[in-house]
Amino acid sequence: MKTVSVVAAVIRHENKIFATQRGYGEFKDGWEFPGGKVEPGETPEEALVREIREELDTDIAVGKWIARIEYDYPAFHLLIDCF
Repeated sequence: MKTVSVVAAVIRHENKIFATQRGYGEFKDGWEFPGGKVEPGETPEEALVREIREELDTDIAVGKWIARIEYDYPAFHLLIDCF
């Protein structure tokens, strides 16, 4: 089974958590933390900075690692590192 590695930014401000609604694809309209795939040669932190810049046009400083979540979809195994 193929493994897909992604990163997610858990952004909290004044006891509110920021999530985005997916606008395309198989999981359209689902809610997710901003982030995306880790490209070959990138660290998870580098991938998160790049993805937030691409998705939200914002520069960030990556905070501490929170957790890794793993989930088996029918077509692939997902690894999500949350910061």
